[in-house]
Amino acid sequence: MIDRRAELGLWVGRLEIILIERGVLNQDGEVASDAGSRFPKDVEEALDGFIEKPVELAGLLKICRDAREGRPLSPAVLMAAHLMTKEILLALQEARGARR
Repeated sequence: MIDRRAELGLWVGRLEIILIERGVLNQDGEVASDAGSRFPKDVEEALDGFIEKPVELAGLLKICRDAREGRPLSPAVLMAAHLMTKEILLALQEARGARR
């Protein structure tokens, strides 16, 4: 059986690293003020159809961090965050690989 909470905790760590590298998050893991209401162009293209604005990403990251820290989440929220985070992480990893 998949431990979605544990998997989500691992994925959010990877996601945070990529987002810090791209300047979307600052070193404290918060949406960078210079990211404003838009993503960098390559991130925007990678996330097209998933998330449109940094504020939406902040909400997903909060849920993921709550899961990682063992805070209570409904099964539906946990499942949705698991699926969304997986797709976003894959999209950003593909975009990251294409840049290199």
